[in-house]
Amino acid sequence: MFFEKNTSMMRPAAVAAVLALLFGQPALGQTPEIQVDASTGEFIIKTVLEKTTENEPLKREQLTYKRVYDVYNLNENEQVLNRAKEEVVLIEPGGRERLIEKDNKPVRGGNVSGQKFNLLTVFKALVKLHDFLVIRIEMLEERPYYVISFWPKPNQKSSGDVENVIVRSEGVMYVDIEKFYIKRLSARTLRPYSPWRALGGFTLSRADIEMVQEEFSGIVVMSSVTITDRYWSLTRGGTVFEKQTYAYKDYRLVEPR
Repeated sequence: MFFEKNTSMMRPAAVAAVLALLFGQPALGQTPEIQVDASTGEFIIKTVLEKTTENEPLKREQLTYKRVYDVYNLNENEQVLNRAKEEVVLIEPGGRERLIEKDNKPVRGGNVSGQKFNLLTVFKALVKLHDFLVIRIEMLEERPYYVISFWPKPNQKSSGDVENVIVRSEGVMYVDIEKFYIKRLSARTLRPYSPWRALGGFTLSRADIEMVQEEFSGIVVMSSVTITDRYWSLTRGGTVFEKQTYAYKDYRLVEPR
């Protein structure tokens, strides 16, 4: 379709005008519901994967920024009991990571926590394991977005912890119509996951994700990630209910060498 293949070359005002012609102008506070072929969602998602693959090296080579990682223990009402951990990591050009602060104290050296949110890894798993459907067009901050729901394909085989968690999730994402990047993504788990190698010593019952991205100097960058997880662990002595947050800040372009 012309609309699908050419929106990446259009400015926001032009895209909005086309949307109004195709779907009608929504009333204030409303968004147009649309009916599209299932292949449209697949086309959009594959394009997003291509754009994400192209964007990641730019972010890695041209930017320096900080990642603030916090872990909070929660009660049964999802209220914060305490903060269990905080790390501030400086990400330098080339992707080198350096821990600069831990629990509000400056540090030199030290190990960076291994738990990280890798968008490309997660998105590749989504593309492999899920079906996608465009459910509406929505305007956010005067820009149009595809709102796309996703759910696991039936009888799809998964391997590794990331895929085994992702295949148990469903959710919705907002995709920028002009630039084909994920602005927002929300996902929730549908059923528990217990790795075979854990031999009954670990069961993940919840791993809900909220992710937001933004643009910085023409590069798509992470703004925040929140993971609310609940699991039973033999080594942790029972059930753990926590919220992990990643906040990304102080983006700066690096002069080419």
